[in-house]
Amino acid sequence: MIINLQQLTALLPLLIIMLTVITVILSISYNRNHFFVAVFSILGLIFALCSLYFLIEIIPINVSILFHFNSNAILYIGMILISSICTCIFAYPWLLKYPFNKEEFYLLVIISTLGAISLTISHHMASFFINIELISLPMFGLIAYSRYQKYSLESSLKYIILSGVSSSFLLFGIAWVYSISGGLDFLSIHKSFNFASEKEILVVLFGISMILLSLFFKLSIVPFHLWTPDIYQGSPTSVLSFFSTAGKISVFSVLLNFLSYFSNSDNKVIYFILSLIIILSILVGNLMALFQKDIKRFLGYTSISQIGYLLIVLLVSHKNYSFSLEASAIYLCGYLFSNIACLGIVNLISTSHINNNASSIHSYRGLFWSHPLLSSVLTLVLISSAGIPMTLGFIGKFYILSIVMIEHLWIIGFAFLIGSLLGLYCYLRIILNLYLHPSKLFKRDLNIPLNWVYTPSGIVICISGIILLALGIYPNPLIGLIKCTI
Repeated sequence: MIINLQQLTALLPLLIIMLTVITVILSISYNRNHFFVAVFSILGLIFALCSLYFLIEIIPINVSILFHFNSNAILYIGMILISSICTCIFAYPWLLKYPFNKEEFYLLVIISTLGAISLTISHHMASFFINIELISLPMFGLIAYSRYQKYSLESSLKYIILSGVSSSFLLFGIAWVYSISGGLDFLSIHKSFNFASEKEILVVLFGISMILLSLFFKLSIVPFHLWTPDIYQGSPTSVLSFFSTAGKISVFSVLLNFLSYFSNSDNKVIYFILSLIIILSILVGNLMALFQKDIKRFLGYTSISQIGYLLIVLLVSHKNYSFSLEASAIYLCGYLFSNIACLGIVNLISTSHINNNASSIHSYRGLFWSHPLLSSVLTLVLISSAGIPMTLGFIGKFYILSIVMIEHLWIIGFAFLIGSLLGLYCYLRIILNLYLHPSKLFKRDLNIPLNWVYTPSGIVICISGIILLALGIYPNPLIGLIKCTI
């Protein structure tokens, strides 16, 4: 296979990340230096993010039959790289207190980022399967990295077993589809509907259902969600900022790419499965979040409902496909910065706690009276997640609601309304907790530095909060940018 200069340019972000991986491995083997590895990893990811500029003039472009670069993929790759950079920044102060090897954490994050980017541009089942495993395998180590903490190893073991089962279903589905289509690229699977008999179409639909089952597990959608709160509770907070954003954004992008070849409104089976899963995810996620007392488990359940809202864009007809791409991109931007800011704050509080554990929602009581700026940013983030006006989260939910109205999805619209009301109550419960009379015990155990705003983590948290507010008040720059990429 011969690769020309344009294809090589398209691969530039992947090549930079590969070079970063090799350099970090050599640095660890030669002389361990936590500061050097952390800085070099962040710089490598920043260079990869900047290299996306060179792809603008050459897209759309195919690199062999495995990868396809388009403007939408560049947008998702940018989100993944931003998430990875923030993860490394959040992890550094936590790893300073970590008693074991620190440098491998950054290596695992970069390798998983490589898999996430490659998955976003996958156009073939071979690259699809390899890259989804490349995301998952380093994630096992990241979840179990704080193995001395409670629930960490248990969470990692659960994720390994369930992820293995999910991969088995994925391979099973690919085999069934290949038996009829005779090819593994997405287009050939779509074309199989044109020449296959009625019985063969059932085989293809069964295979696609198995593939979707695997992807829904990765997205933690009902009924494949039972692992989510346990994994969130046992994972280090800095890992969650990567796990809940980069992993889900990459899986959603390949799901959107895969289903773009099928008309869901015409294919009643896929349409019904998606509709049922969306309704259950929105309602179950918000309903279960009501009863949570642990902040990480709460965020785990709310993430189920947040992805449930997002999957509504998969139900649009082909005539509104461009609008669905715009809606999903805006919604994911709000989701990205909300998760970065929220989990950054949780990570900051956890690392500042004497016992390195402040996961109880009750422990956040009265935070405003000791750290008003921090609690104000957290309030803004929770308001955005609830979809209240003047925030980017509201703009994203407004776009999703517009799709419901345009496509006349009235049953899903009713679930959207009930889920939004339940979610509003969930988030307001935590917001009110921040402004109640403070807990003396937590105040004694908490030791957040007064200059937290000037730390790298604090800067990232504040910038994310400002983005949520600024783009919520004036979203035109973001909307214009996204329209240029569609």
